[in-house]
Amino acid sequence: MSALRDFSVLEIGDSTGTEYAGKLLADLGARVVKMEPPGGARSRQLPPFYRDEEGPDNSIHFWYYNTSKDSVILDTDTGEGKDSLRRLIDRVDAVIDGGAVSLRETIDRMELDFDPLAGKVVCRVTEFGSEGPWTDYLASDLAHLALGGIMASCGYDEPDATPIGPSGGQSHHITGVNIAMAVLAGLLGKQAGESTPGMDISAHDCVTMATEMSFAYGEYQDVTPNRQAGRHARPYATSPWNHRCLDGKYINCLPLYLTDDRFAAMLEWFDSHGLAGDLADPRYATRDQRTQLLDDVIAVIGRFCAHFDSDYIFHEAQSRRLPWAPVNWTWDLVEDPHFVARGAFARVTHEGVGSDFSYPGAPYLFSRTPWRISHPAPALPAGPSGSLGKERIHG
Repeated sequence: MSALRDFSVLEIGDSTGTEYAGKLLADLGARVVKMEPPGGARSRQLPPFYRDEEGPDNSIHFWYYNTSKDSVILDTDTGEGKDSLRRLIDRVDAVIDGGAVSLRETIDRMELDFDPLAGKVVCRVTEFGSEGPWTDYLASDLAHLALGGIMASCGYDEPDATPIGPSGGQSHHITGVNIAMAVLAGLLGKQAGESTPGMDISAHDCVTMATEMSFAYGEYQDVTPNRQAGRHARPYATSPWNHRCLDGKYINCLPLYLTDDRFAAMLEWFDSHGLAGDLADPRYATRDQRTQLLDDVIAVIGRFCAHFDSDYIFHEAQSRRLPWAPVNWTWDLVEDPHFVARGAFARVTHEGVGSDFSYPGAPYLFSRTPWRISHPAPALPAGPSGSLGKERIHG
């Protein structure tokens, strides 16, 4: 039984987080119908491609972001397409509207004698919101990370080093999570009999609120955080937290939580290997003293890490309640025993390809209404059509 089995959602647009939001809802059981223009969604053309063969059904990017969805091609510039759109809206509970032209504008041009969006949960998604001086601006993931302030906190220590934008489409994921939460809130309100006014989500707003401590430093302390490689951006310099281990991997040894009991546990561990340096000196007796001498403490930690493999340091540190962790490569995660035990990766069968593939799995575990990928991303519907017959909705 799926959590959202009783709901259906129309997804319009394939950027600014709309695809990810649709995926989150679809994998929880909602019937999500992706509306594509003639020729298919733009994201079908995004690499990488399966076996390096370009094509609308070979985009691995499209595969991931459109699991569990159905698809329909509509040309809303035709009378048939507009009529099909009206009937499709009638079938759904909610609309994620990330199209270049808003669904409201399209509906208004149809000059109907009723409002097909009345009573629906409608979430309008744009780059900069439906009002304001930047309303008509376009943007990309990188532009949002720059404008939203995240990039200012990412990069290397050198004062003249340029900012670095995090990879992985972070702005789209941040926005997508907020879209999904907004739609869920709207559906809950509708279930409770509340009215469902339209929602206006700006990708820029979503990204700006995800700047961690940077805004707080500026607002409350009137200081500017500095970029520090592999560490939190702070207004003051901090020593490196990532240390190279004997096996060549780095381990992140977060030094901010060395309470008296944790420091004592670390000291006993280091001393058992004859690598405690001078940390038993009374100068390190209290947390305030250690804070003043943190560079010296970190130097001892770095020398200790160089003598052992990252796996040993990670597990021994965890047993002593030290928040340390190895810096994993992507391929390390697929075989991570904790992820394997929790089923963090799901196998998805692609019948058209004749094989199955490993996908990132559930971002949350529900006991009674489990998450699951019900089917792979839909193939490109055959030919442009406004028809909503079964032959035009592909799952």
